[in-house]
Amino acid sequence: MSLLITTGGKGQNDPIFGSLIDKIHETIRNMEAKILGIRPPEYRISSYQRPQQGSGRHLSIPLRDGEVTSATLYSPLVAKNGENNNNDNNSKCQYEYDDSPRPVVLVRTPYDRGSLAPWGARFAERGYHFVAQDTRGRFGSTGDFFPMLHEAQDGAATIEWLAQQPWCNGKVGITGVSYLGLASWAAMREQVPALKAVAPILAATDLHHVMFVGGRHNNTAGAAHVELLFRWSYLVIHLMNKPYGMLEAIFTFFRGTGKSLRDAYMHAPLKEVDTKFLCPDLSEPLEWFHDGFSNPLGTEDFWEGKKKFVDFSQLDKDKVPPVLLLGGWYDFFCAEQLFDYQDLRQLSNDCRLVVGPFTHWCVFAMQPKLFRSLFDFFDLHLLNDPCAKKLPPVEAFELGHENGWRQFDTWPPTNISTQRYALAVGEKNALTLKHVPEYEQLEIEESEVEYVYDPTDPTPQIGGSTFNPVNCGRMAQNKVENRDDVLAFTSKPFAEPTTIAGQIKAVLHVVSNVEGTDYVARACHVTPDGVSENIADGIIRRFDLEPNVESRIAIELSPVLNRFAAGDRMRIQICSAAFPKYGRHFNTSDSFHLAVEHKLSKQRIILKGKEGSHLLVPILKEKKE
Repeated sequence: MSLLITTGGKGQNDPIFGSLIDKIHETIRNMEAKILGIRPPEYRISSYQRPQQGSGRHLSIPLRDGEVTSATLYSPLVAKNGENNNNDNNSKCQYEYDDSPRPVVLVRTPYDRGSLAPWGARFAERGYHFVAQDTRGRFGSTGDFFPMLHEAQDGAATIEWLAQQPWCNGKVGITGVSYLGLASWAAMREQVPALKAVAPILAATDLHHVMFVGGRHNNTAGAAHVELLFRWSYLVIHLMNKPYGMLEAIFTFFRGTGKSLRDAYMHAPLKEVDTKFLCPDLSEPLEWFHDGFSNPLGTEDFWEGKKKFVDFSQLDKDKVPPVLLLGGWYDFFCAEQLFDYQDLRQLSNDCRLVVGPFTHWCVFAMQPKLFRSLFDFFDLHLLNDPCAKKLPPVEAFELGHENGWRQFDTWPPTNISTQRYALAVGEKNALTLKHVPEYEQLEIEESEVEYVYDPTDPTPQIGGSTFNPVNCGRMAQNKVENRDDVLAFTSKPFAEPTTIAGQIKAVLHVVSNVEGTDYVARACHVTPDGVSENIADGIIRRFDLEPNVESRIAIELSPVLNRFAAGDRMRIQICSAAFPKYGRHFNTSDSFHLAVEHKLSKQRIILKGKEGSHLLVPILKEKKE
């Protein structure tokens, strides 16, 4: 399976011109390696063009049920005479793909495999074969696409096929970002012997608790992440209609979805959104759009095999491959990804976790850390490179004051002290967080504060772990904190640098005038100049409240590693919406996708003593210098 490639163009007979082009190309490749912090390239590669224009070779990979997927194989180039190819300055030299057995890195995508050409080039020029595959029913692959329905068996079938090829040495690794990472997780399920390393990026095994947030710890339905569903559905459906592929679709996604999405988020009932706003040219409703969201508890057949892509408890622990998890503190997969890490550590010590200051849209900002980690990981487990760096068990970026990367033996760290902060009313009726030292009873006068939530004017989500590329990450919260439907409780300035490491838990004692509503808690970092920025948030959706009777509400916030400087303060926001990330609660007992009629809700937060509304905050115990 060799294809000869000749370097040189109009000046291919001019050795000076050819040498110059080679030098420029080599310089660019080495500059990229330095920028990314990865090892220099060892081999020549084909161009960074789309597959049909000559970059890589086409593969047709059969699946078990007879469908055929399209893929592109990227391989190192070697000089036809077998000489070292990387520094050869001969401007007219023939090259061929190196088909000697090498490890294969696989990425499976529904977004057009051509967009993975830069990945293919980076891996091929460092001694790997790289395969980019269109998933079933997408672009060049046959069959019907249904999100995550076939990824486990199709991934396993692909790995088995790759391992049988003469150019594969029997070792396959799989990786990918977002949906591509979900497909990587799913490929673990059958424990194919050839799968030697797995590196899911911004992806978790439990899609259900990503789509319905807040139900894991409370056995409740969870709040529907409608922004993710709506935006992702739009992207996937319209992608195949764009002649220039992924980049054009993303540009259209940024530019053209604004009004349609704004109208969709406010429409009632939400079950009509796919045909009325997202894809008005659809002849019939999207099956997966409706089936998945019609059962928030995840008990229907639709969620079978998708609620948990791989159940670690069902795996043979002796056959679990090394796993590298790469996440972001402001990514909506982060909480579930950290649960995956904790579960995997029960099976294998060869599990590594990297968490950065990333959102789901940090495509370029995360690349240096991403590719350094990937090459360290794959070089060790696929190339068996003795010089490969072994990653620490946990490497996490500390947000806030003096931010930077830190290493831990596990997550959450073991040296944690859980501190209690009571929600209270202080001087001049200011809402405060009062630290309650361990074993002490803090006397707080019993009182209450209240707010009114109106579904026609829902409290906005500013920043955080959203699927909106222009409204995500760490952002100033002062404007939203001035709304009447937000309560903001603020601590005294910290006397010394303090680091939160783990998940804050907000325990609220509430009295509601309606049977159902949402409760949102958002932790913020407040600097001495008064700027408040979000560091973590959580939500719980209730339909079973007894009106005008006190209820206890527990909200687990998203995980965080954040350092406060001396003089900084911590703040917690309490409200009943995070719009449009989560679909509006109409303050009724109707399911979110069917609700049309709404009510105003009055929420009273009860403040009283040590057992009243409070926060449980995981504080990292630092060694005194």
